[in-house]
Amino acid sequence: MTVRDTFSSKWALILVCIGSTIGMGNIWLFPYRIGEMGGAFLIPYLICVALLGATALVGEMTFGRLMGSGPIGAYAKAVDYRGGKPIIGKLFGWFVVIGIMVVAVGYTIVIAWVARFGWGAVTGQAFRVADSMQYFNQVTGPNIMFWILLTLAIMVLTMFGGVEKGIERANKIMMPLFALLFAALAVRSAFLPNALEGYKYLLDIRLDILKESRTWVLALSQAFYSLSVFGSTMIVYGSYIKKSENILNSAKNIAILDTAASLLASIVIIPAVFAFGKDLNSGPPLLFITMTDVFKMIPFGQFFMIIFFVAIFFAGATSLISMLEVSVEILQTKFSRIIAVLITVAVVFIGDLYINGEIGPFMDIIELYFTPLFSLGAGIFIFWVLPTKYFSNELALGRQKPAGKFLIFMGRYVFCGMILIIYLFNIL
Repeated sequence: MTVRDTFSSKWALILVCIGSTIGMGNIWLFPYRIGEMGGAFLIPYLICVALLGATALVGEMTFGRLMGSGPIGAYAKAVDYRGGKPIIGKLFGWFVVIGIMVVAVGYTIVIAWVARFGWGAVTGQAFRVADSMQYFNQVTGPNIMFWILLTLAIMVLTMFGGVEKGIERANKIMMPLFALLFAALAVRSAFLPNALEGYKYLLDIRLDILKESRTWVLALSQAFYSLSVFGSTMIVYGSYIKKSENILNSAKNIAILDTAASLLASIVIIPAVFAFGKDLNSGPPLLFITMTDVFKMIPFGQFFMIIFFVAIFFAGATSLISMLEVSVEILQTKFSRIIAVLITVAVVFIGDLYINGEIGPFMDIIELYFTPLFSLGAGIFIFWVLPTKYFSNELALGRQKPAGKFLIFMGRYVFCGMILIIYLFNIL
């Protein structure tokens, strides 16, 4: 019997999970929401992370460790524990796995854009070009395939090493570097002219925004997206956790550090945008066009542009690794890890060839209709299908005090209920 890989320590676990959670949702989407709604968005977001996002995170990590398997095996076992037919769990597991692979296809293209802009910053091409929008359109067209291949090649080399020597080692390097680089950018943003207006905007709590149901729905959706609770990645990483680890404590640290990363990204981007009168609501161009124009206007701008895109690449790459690992974990039951990684990456590359020109509508469909469904299904299997005693006993491992029933209540009624509301809201 093959011995399952595990994370080497508590902080290795936290760094890897932070690598999964910190990505484009923190660096682009969170500042974009702040730009749209001001500091009022922070209140519902922090509430949703503390009560619902953390509930889902603890649930998926505990579920993965209990089952010692990725989504397909875990959901099948949950049904079996209830006395039902495991095929039901397997079918949902395959649905989730295919879904996260589809997300990985789109995510790879975005990371390739980051890599291409990073290279443009190094050579000075992206920095010197007069029209950043035109440059973006040029480099994100068919020529991006080389950068997609390069991005996937880095993923392959990293994942060949397995959990401890590959994924864990990469996160130990990339995550601290990401934090240091973005901290340096935050200091630089603080000394930009008119940056104080950006900080004021971050602290501007508009009551009319808080009264809108859309604000709370988007905050909840952002919390789930940021914490990677899609019923797949955190279940796989949970299956690599040692029985001696305190999952509740680790999940708390992950949620805090992930939120800190979102706030850090905001205090880099928002003051910089205010300093030069750029559009906070520019959407996807916020990173690639708006911030590029900002760097052109400041001393040593090319240097800071390089730091910016290198840091984003680190954050995006670690998130992409977690998505790919979902497929690799399954394929390893039939093939060696090397073959499993190669098959996974080949499938993603074929998908990139197919949807490269239509990534916007493609990602919108996935985010609006499929990811909430993955989260809802995971919540049902973890908090309703799986008998409570199994979940409670697993969560109690590594703790001096037994876990209370509050988490089960939150998972069953509040988490599943709010996900259902989000899903219906997105459809409408």
